[in-house]
Amino acid sequence: MTQSERDELYGKFVKAIHEVQQKSNFKNLLLEKKLTALADTLEKKEAQLNEVLSASNLDPTALTVVTRKLEDVLDSKNSAIKDLQYELARVCKAHNDLIRTYEAKLQSFGVPTEELGFKPLESNVGGQQLGRGPAGLVAAPT
Repeated sequence: MTQSERDELYGKFVKAIHEVQQKSNFKNLLLEKKLTALADTLEKKEAQLNEVLSASNLDPTALTVVTRKLEDVLDSKNSAIKDLQYELARVCKAHNDLIRTYEAKLQSFGVPTEELGFKPLESNVGGQQLGRGPAGLVAAPT
């Protein structure tokens, strides 16, 4: 392999890494915004419900029915939040796996990672470190 071929391959590889890293960071940002929006909506809805329940004079059976329906809605929303948290963890894990893969590839071509000109940023979820297994096997925090 000639130096020019190596340089061309290296350039293509770095460009591909940048693109994947940008897409991954964008997906992470979108998932975090969705999660924040869902949490804000939940908080507002709970406040509205408490106002309605305190202002109304519902009989205990009607209140029980309303409470049960509300708990079902909250369970559904909590499930959506957990799904988003899992998806965020999976995307962060895939991003980190990609970083480790390209660093190994650079080493196999004899290119020191210091020559990149930037330090790849590893992602984490809520300050937690993710495991080293395949990205599809991310364990969601309980």
